[in-house]
Amino acid sequence: MIQVRHLNPDDVHQPDLIAQLRSWLDESEIARLQRFVKEEDRHRFLVSHALKRCILAKHLDCDPKELTFGTTGRNKPVILKPQRAHPLHFNLSHTRGLTVVAVSREPIGVDTESLARKAPSTELATRYFTTAEQADIALAPETNQRFFTYWTLKEAYLKAEGWGIVDRLDGFEFELSPPTQWPPARIRLRVREGVHCPTRAWQFYQWQVAPHHLVSLAACARQALETAVDIGPWTRDDWC
Repeated sequence: MIQVRHLNPDDVHQPDLIAQLRSWLDESEIARLQRFVKEEDRHRFLVSHALKRCILAKHLDCDPKELTFGTTGRNKPVILKPQRAHPLHFNLSHTRGLTVVAVSREPIGVDTESLARKAPSTELATRYFTTAEQADIALAPETNQRFFTYWTLKEAYLKAEGWGIVDRLDGFEFELSPPTQWPPARIRLRVREGVHCPTRAWQFYQWQVAPHHLVSLAACARQALETAVDIGPWTRDDWC
């Protein structure tokens, strides 16, 4: 089972629903929400973490309020309660205009970016991308899309491994085949430095959704061979 659901937080504006979603958050989540200065950031956080709770509650057959979370030694979020015989893994990503939650029986990582966002400077690309990746971006018809293709894949991989953001992202690289084509028919990971060696085999996916966002997913390759990825939008009727 690999499930991916996406939602535009701006589509959630009904007062009764917003009140319900807020009631699911725990004290630490409320405290984090209140630290945001801008209302749009508070709203995005609220909807994103309520979506996470609702999806997991459906899988675990519990109330969204019952879920408690902790972190690994590398600060990757994990479910503490309720506990089940087979742990459930999840990952959350959000950017302006889209929130994505991925759920699996194996470790998983997801990342999203808006294609309406201007790609960072060439200097940043030099810092985070390998020479081969930089060359592929330069040759692409849509350099902005190609930049975020690599960026979201790298983020998804780091999150799946539980490493978080590291100082440099050029210790590993992705080979996209065929060159400059999107979506890529094949996504291959190459490790250049031992510190970034994968702890398991990963299968990578990428989609364009809603309609100007990229979503990249890193899933356990063994599980990916056994089941298809169920990706789709989250609707009003899906809420708990």
